[in-house]
Amino acid sequence: MTDTALIAQLKQSIDGLWLPSETEAPWTVPTWELTTGETDELLRVLRRAADTPITEISLPALMAQIERRCRGYGEEGKAIAERHHALFDWLESVGDRWRVFRVGEVTVDVVVVGETAAGYVALQTQSVET
Repeated sequence: MTDTALIAQLKQSIDGLWLPSETEAPWTVPTWELTTGETDELLRVLRRAADTPITEISLPALMAQIERRCRGYGEEGKAIAERHHALFDWLESVGDRWRVFRVGEVTVDVVVVGETAAGYVALQTQSVET
């Protein structure tokens, strides 16, 4: 799969998909590119200070958070969780070493980064957690 095809399919997979939180922010494919996938590079492309708190969780841990948050949304929540499952399964089929970074504290940038044959691929959203 070419980089262009991968990105097109990724954009289609996240179309209308949002992360349940106080903001219900949509997932996006960032316009910035990563060359190392490391935290210092991530802080730079996000234009965050070098001392911004950043934690790493696994894709399954993010999925567990999404499932917990979706419980309050009824049938819509079930559909949102199912779409996230499908998205994460697809990501694991097209790439390796998927990592989830949570950058910040109250307004948290959530960035999913993985390696593909074409290089690093990222998804981004925000979560407000008060």
